Amino acid sequence: MSRFQKLRRLSAAVLSVAVMAGNVGTVGSLPAVSAAAVPSAGPQDAKEVERFADAFFSKPEIKEQLAGASVAVVKGDRVLLNKGYGYADVEKQQPVDPDRTVFRVASVSKVITATAVMQLAEQGKIELNKELSAYLGDVRIPNETDTPLTMRHLLTNSTGFAYGDTSESATQDLTREAPLKQYVLENAPTVVRKPGAFYRYDNLGFTIQGYVVEQVSGQPFGTYIQEHIYKPLGMANSDFRLTPQLMQQLAVPYNQLGEAIPAYATVPTELPGGGMLSTSSDMAKFMMAHLGGGSLHGAEILRAETAAEMQRPQLAIHPSLPNMAYGFEYATQQNYNGRYVIEKAGDLEGYHTGMWLLPEEKVGLFVTVNKDFEIRTPLLEAFMDHYYPEEAAPPAPSASSASSPGALTELEGTYSDLRNRMWTTRIRVEDGKLRVQDPLGDHVLTELEPLLFQDEEGNKAAFKPDGAGSVQAFYYDRKSDSWAEKMAAPLPFPDVAADSPFGAYIDHLRQLKVLDDHDKQGEELFRPEQPITREEFVAWFIRWAGIAPSRQKPVFTDLGDSPYIEEIQAAYEFGLIQGSDEDKFNPQGTLTRQEAAALVWRMAFGYLHAEPKEAELSGVTDSWAEEGVRYVVAKQLYGSDVVQGPGGASDYRSRQPMLRQEAAALLSRFADHLF
Repeated sequence: MSRFQKLRRLSAAVLSVAVMAGNVGTVGSLPAVSAAAVPSAGPQDAKEVERFADAFFSKPEIKEQLAGASVAVVKGDRVLLNKGYGYADVEKQQPVDPDRTVFRVASVSKVITATAVMQLAEQGKIELNKELSAYLGDVRIPNETDTPLTMRHLLTNSTGFAYGDTSESATQDLTREAPLKQYVLENAPTVVRKPGAFYRYDNLGFTIQGYVVEQVSGQPFGTYIQEHIYKPLGMANSDFRLTPQLMQQLAVPYNQLGEAIPAYATVPTELPGGGMLSTSSDMAKFMMAHLGGGSLHGAEILRAETAAEMQRPQLAIHPSLPNMAYGFEYATQQNYNGRYVIEKAGDLEGYHTGMWLLPEEKVGLFVTVNKDFEIRTPLLEAFMDHYYPEEAAPPAPSASSASSPGALTELEGTYSDLRNRMWTTRIRVEDGKLRVQDPLGDHVLTELEPLLFQDEEGNKAAFKPDGAGSVQAFYYDRKSDSWAEKMAAPLPFPDVAADSPFGAYIDHLRQLKVLDDHDKQGEELFRPEQPITREEFVAWFIRWAGIAPSRQKPVFTDLGDSPYIEEIQAAYEFGLIQGSDEDKFNPQGTLTRQEAAALVWRMAFGYLHAEPKEAELSGVTDSWAEEGVRYVVAKQLYGSDVVQGPGGASDYRSRQPMLRQEAAALLSRFADHLF
């Protein structure tokens, strides 16, 4: 497995595509989203549900791309469907067995971890509003705010951590034992924003929850889950550890090109935020337990009131646009057809999983696949349209509640995703509405009520004020795992001409806090026409992507006193860069244009599931960089530094040094053209 294919939830954040007055709501302050006035019967007959699923998986656009899938539909305590489609191993033509074929369910693991936390809360061993340090043992989490960090913040992805993702989450060494406590100690985050004030997807926060479960219960995390969730429910083929038995049952993962990916283990070995392996049979039991008030066939894993509390909105940017329950999310609300749905998705390299619960109908839907192929949104749309068609038109804007033009102007600006800095949203007022530009295109938002909007397709968006008359965050239901922070206008560098064709790109990266405000001499200069060094470009890239700097021992032996050691190590762990045979990186060396293009391509292929692009090239490009250069040229990820020739071919000047202004154009345009 190539290191750059260690797919985290970063890709899901981008692929699933981003960001209420006062503090975020707590229990009881947010009303549940009501179901449609006249409920549909929903799925009832097992044979009819199977016909629905068979028809869906027979669609050419699904069948031709699929490797394998396992899907379950439950209602109450009945399994209406539990069926495999395609192959667990394409080469061996081994069909998916829904009872035995194991998939990595990735971040769906978080709901299991949250369930364990709530079990301990029931017993009085964890208080959700108590300062978290009481449960951390030797771990210390620095807090730069005056607000205590609590378990409630971890459960609702509102920790305020500087980073929610770490640079190492998988290993090819299946014999490696990476203890949970050691991982948390080595990756202890810092709280930099007021806990509870911002929603930002947080893998690390859920892994810390698992560590708390260990501390409080006195059992290893995996052992606790086995004894208190899996065994009571009869989930015989589920584990947070890739055991020899599950290794034999594990579906082979494939990338977007259909190439097999070697098996890998997670780091830590038992990863509470994303390491669970399971079958659709087992996940059907888990769904039925949650839908049954915490019990299934006499086995209780939660009290009914606790299960109900887990399924309520606990955090929202607006009462009409919730973001989190406890562990569950509201990530694709545009597809709920007016129903109350809670969900959780999960993404790892070669595995993608979705789980949706309709608590009021006591219906659950689960699907998992073993290829980098997006099937979840089409399946949910088909399922909801078939069983719960929307019975009322989306709410129309109310003229009486419209804000003044001046109030709308306050919403204008540039917003940067709190998880993935690369995701930029630009908002301006146009004809009494808001025009939104992001990597998914241009959209028009019409006001429903102050701070709540709706686009042409019925997707909602909302803004959060800071309590002092300004807007500090934005959330748009098309991009679903974090709020976006309103950014201050960038200060121009004095050595970048006002009419520079690269000025807008440089300003963009400075606004996103990707660029250093001062050069090595301490001057507030950008030096646009100087070549960029290898170390500085990597540092820009890591900040641009929102990847946490690594605290691991550097693999490169020539970094010396480089100020970017942690960023370089993080880029290595993500597989974005490679060294020489002598473990050298040459950090102060000049970066060539083809090296920059290769790094961009590794990110696009490994984390955005991009496929190779065709582009006519002239000039000389080394063979190892051709895919990257073709991708960059086809996507036009450059400024005025590339001109197409008379015959249609472009000379990327691949072997030439990349100038700092050209590097800014590359990253800025990549951010705006992710798809």
